Amino acid sequence: MVKIESNSSSIHKSSLEVFEFLSLPANYESLMPSKVRSFSSTETEATLDIEGIGTVQLAITEKVSPSKIVMLPQNKVPFKFDIQWDINTINDSVSTVQAVINADLNFMMKMMAEKLLKDFLDVQVHKLTKQLNAE
Repeated sequence: MVKIESNSSSIHKSSLEVFEFLSLPANYESLMPSKVRSFSSTETEATLDIEGIGTVQLAITEKVSPSKIVMLPQNKVPFKFDIQWDINTINDSVSTVQAVINADLNFMMKMMAEKLLKDFLDVQVHKLTKQLNAE
């Protein structure tokens, strides 16, 4: 299993506020990088059409309030993976967030996909920070 981590970012919101935002799949639309051609969501899932990869249907499968959210693909994908959001409390009005992909990648897939996946996570964390700090 390959662990790919985004940059960690400080957000001027409580960990509960960040957790509640990330608990709603519809909120992820504003976090998507430009490689995502389309996005749709339900109460529990988000469907992304990613350029060069195809359609990925993600569901929130685990929530540990206010510190962790785990998402798993619900459709057939080229490799097994999960996306985990780790939220840490700094104080009542500041928290940090980091996104992690745990992926079952062979050496060749790792060489091809690792940078793309890290960039995907970094864009999401950056947009999350920018959006929540602006509110």
